[in-house]
Amino acid sequence: MAPGLRPELKTAALLQLACAYAVATNGTIVMPVIVATLMRRFGIGEDAATGLAGLEIVGIAIACAVLPRWVAGAARRFAAVGCLGTLLAQAAGAWLPSAGCVGVSRGIVGLFEGMLFVVVAASLSHRAAAERGWGVIMLVGGVFDAVLLVVAASLPGPWVDRWLFLLLAGAFALIAVPAARTGAHALPRPVASATRNPPRRWRTLLPIWAVMVLAYAVLAAQWAVAELVGSRIGLTAARIGLLLSLASVLGLAGCLAAAHRRSHDHRTPIVCAALLTMAASVVGFFVAQGSAAYFATQALVSLAFYALTPFLTARLSELDADGALVARSIVVCFAGAALGTAFAGTLLGTLGGPGFGAALALASLLALPFAWRAFARPALVAFNP
Repeated sequence: MAPGLRPELKTAALLQLACAYAVATNGTIVMPVIVATLMRRFGIGEDAATGLAGLEIVGIAIACAVLPRWVAGAARRFAAVGCLGTLLAQAAGAWLPSAGCVGVSRGIVGLFEGMLFVVVAASLSHRAAAERGWGVIMLVGGVFDAVLLVVAASLPGPWVDRWLFLLLAGAFALIAVPAARTGAHALPRPVASATRNPPRRWRTLLPIWAVMVLAYAVLAAQWAVAELVGSRIGLTAARIGLLLSLASVLGLAGCLAAAHRRSHDHRTPIVCAALLTMAASVVGFFVAQGSAAYFATQALVSLAFYALTPFLTARLSELDADGALVARSIVVCFAGAALGTAFAGTLLGTLGGPGFGAALALASLLALPFAWRAFARPALVAFNP
């Protein structure tokens, strides 16, 4: 173990953190069902429904940007408040009378979910074997949310339209107790070895952010036009939704690369292989001519993304004194996702499918030198931005 790093967390602690992570990040996986529910329940368009549902992401971003220092000093309290607040705000969405009120509730849900994410980040900060920790947490939490997505998508539409948010609250109530206990694993204050703004740490931090922005932009851009690509090759909307959901669930297996105990010794080649796989897969996705190729390439994109993400987050945790760096880096990820989503439709119309795939592949390849730089040297001192 490198000097100054905190001991590796036990499996039981990682499972508790995975419960909190599942509650904190469910919106990114269950979002398609939430959007569809808002459209049917209130008779609004897809753009309006997406905007209202997206307020949850805004709430998470605000919490991650503003709360880290406070959470670091009172992690137990914030973990309990985050769980209780998420449950109550989720359930309230079932009875709110208008789309606007539900939108406000989604933002409030995001604030409480952001609290939980900050607690998880603080618990992994400056830990040994951070790759394994994030790999296990993302895998277990992601599988829980994916199962929830499949269950919600399979229920009758009229029932889901009315009671989706109560279903979410009930599912999270099942894991609320272990999730609320995660504050015990966070630091009460920044570690003693932290130094403020060491210039050499920026030479590691900036490349990590560059890889995050590019990876999230590629994934979001590809996801934003996935339905359009599917319809162009003759797939029905129902089949597209099924294939994309299954591909996302299978993609979670990418976390296994980081969950292995020896992953730290091979993280640079794994990250580079993931970026190369993403580049090849997005090209294949936009030239796919059948449902099998459409599904396979989408699954590979998801697999590569989930193989990449735990290593990047763990690298930040090595530099992180109290969880603030990881939490605030989520804002960088959201910025990359927003960038990819915003330009996806325009670029697809301008470049066509193969050209757009090549552009996204180029963005993935552009991340390679940044990834190499990000993992080039060990992190010996925590970073306090």
